[in-house]
Amino acid sequence: MVNYGQDKNIKLKTLKQTKNFYLWELKREESLTESERSKYLLALKSINKIIQEKEKPKKAVFQNNRRGY
Repeated sequence: MVNYGQDKNIKLKTLKQTKNFYLWELKREESLTESERSKYLLALKSINKIIQEKEKPKKAVFQNNRRGY
């Protein structure tokens, strides 16, 4: 039996760890080129968006589903 809730938590935890690593790398200014820096910033923006979506309560989705949206 697969526990999908646990899988979601693992992915969320991994995303947060990746976010923290990218933030750490960005603070170490001498370690990144300008191109790498812009790629990290773009990735951070995407990661933040994904984390927000995963943490958003699903209650609203179920209510919309009942209404037929």
